[in-house]
Amino acid sequence: MQQKKSRRKPPSEEQAKKRNRVIWRIALVCLAFYGVISIVQMQGRIRAKQDEVAQMETRIAQQQEENDALRKQVEEGLTDEQIAAMAREQGYIMPSERVFADSSSK
Repeated sequence: MQQKKSRRKPPSEEQAKKRNRVIWRIALVCLAFYGVISIVQMQGRIRAKQDEVAQMETRIAQQQEENDALRKQVEEGLTDEQIAAMAREQGYIMPSERVFADSSSK
């Protein structure tokens, strides 16, 4: 069995160079496209993280205010009225108090 000879001519040097230039240009365009997509995705992540940082800073400020209020309360001590109010919230009453339950709402 004989092998068929290729009817194609081997590419000339100029054609090979031209083909290589086209391949390089395509590769460069693909690389540039990939770079642009990566940059856009990174910007989205950066924006999300900046939002997260802003939320955390807000929470930190709120917690610091709460801590300052508690620190002030500890330094000054509790007044009798504050103690009585806390006791009432937990269901305690003074010995001289009468508690009335509203049964009309049931």
